[in-house]
Amino acid sequence: MSIKIIESIQLTYLVPSLLFMTFVGFIILYKILTKSKNFQNEFYPLVCYRTFNDILYHISILFTLKLPSWSIMQSLYLENQFIASLSYLFGATTCCVPFIHTLFISSLRYLAIYYPVKYKRISNRTTTFILLLLLFIISFGIGLPTLFFDSKYVYNDLTKTVSPVFTTHSVAYYQIGYAIVFYSITIIISVVCNISNFIGLWKNNKKNGRNKRSEILFALYCLFTLFTTCLMEAYLILRIGGNFFENQVMVIIANSNLIWIGDLSTLGDFYFLIIINSEVRFAIKEFFHKLIGKEITSSIKTTEIKSTQQSKVLRGGKVVS
Repeated sequence: MSIKIIESIQLTYLVPSLLFMTFVGFIILYKILTKSKNFQNEFYPLVCYRTFNDILYHISILFTLKLPSWSIMQSLYLENQFIASLSYLFGATTCCVPFIHTLFISSLRYLAIYYPVKYKRISNRTTTFILLLLLFIISFGIGLPTLFFDSKYVYNDLTKTVSPVFTTHSVAYYQIGYAIVFYSITIIISVVCNISNFIGLWKNNKKNGRNKRSEILFALYCLFTLFTTCLMEAYLILRIGGNFFENQVMVIIANSNLIWIGDLSTLGDFYFLIIINSEVRFAIKEFFHKLIGKEITSSIKTTEIKSTQQSKVLRGGKVVS
């Protein structure tokens, strides 16, 4: 078994982080299913979906990329093309979710700030279900076609590792279509929405004196998810471009940066949410207090996002991003 020092360091924080993510994901899911007041909006189901998707991303990376690169059961991977196909299926599907997730939360926040009446009209469980269904259909719809392109595991003499590769050059056109063209469009729309949202908050600040702290924090969260999504797009452009032009330097640069880009896009997004969201922190604290049989008094306020068009407060965290 051959594990690099940087990968050993990654494992020391990745394993406990994934366990914590699973724990928090189930807490949020429990709050949603039990119809806890503060969790009945579009934001938390999207966050819950994103959390479990990111866990699946790391698990798939471990079993389809890490194990063969560590010289574990290399013959199993080299002799089974089906595992290579699964690697690309899970990779394309899970990597798609952050882009669509960022687009959805940026758009919802834009709608809530500039069109609060319309937002309140569509803000219900049906809308939440439709958004989650779209998130699954789009991400799985992008990952599924990768099964139709031949792939296999090969031993790379340059890196001395076993890794999956496509054996059909035409797959590059499909990857360019979804990873560069489609994802770039989602990023551009998200950027426009985020800029508009910050302008809306600035106007609201001038009109009403100041913005609520929660508004600023959730605006920063939306900006952070956009930033990490852009990093993932940069990785995809380098990797796909390197494969298309047969430029090994671009591929090596992309793969060498995947560890920290992937961790920042998944773990970074997760911990940033925990830091800024008092409702999730309270739910975690509540669980442990119930575990030891101790009463806990809520001292948090429901997330509030004030419209720039109206002075009426939209309660329940429905306009978070």
